[in-house]
Amino acid sequence: MIFTAPKIIAGIISTIWAFTTFLSVARTLPEADSSIIPAAYYEAVLPASTTVAPTTTITTIATCDDALQLALDLGFPADQLGTLDMVMYRESRCQTTAHNESDPNGGSYGLTQINGFWCLPNSNWPIGWLQEKGILEECSDLFNATIALRSTLAIYNNSEWAPWATAK
Repeated sequence: MIFTAPKIIAGIISTIWAFTTFLSVARTLPEADSSIIPAAYYEAVLPASTTVAPTTTITTIATCDDALQLALDLGFPADQLGTLDMVMYRESRCQTTAHNESDPNGGSYGLTQINGFWCLPNSNWPIGWLQEKGILEECSDLFNATIALRSTLAIYNNSEWAPWATAK
């Protein structure tokens, strides 16, 4: 194999880019209070109900990287951020307002396209699984980035990535 200057430079740039990407994903909030969301995030509103955790919520994000940082801030395992990134991009292109009305059970909502199964009343969960967990009040709350990622984390903790049919 012949190494030329352009190939060597491209290799160095790729290595630097990969390392800085790794460092940006590896950041976490201080352990003192993981419920505090950095002020650098966008529009914030307080939840309208006491059934939702009384913390600041982010309604919109600008990029997939913003969503990954928010997920990390909310307690998502750092070793799962790669899969979360793939799921968010595949399901919604990281758009908080994504809604697939043609999916069964009332459609799929938000960043990770959470199916209505998780937020609609059923025989096992009369008010809905996510409502029972105190994460949201109705499926449309999944258009809020913070609520969507909290819901994704709860579903992940319950079922890992099975609802999103990801490869192991």
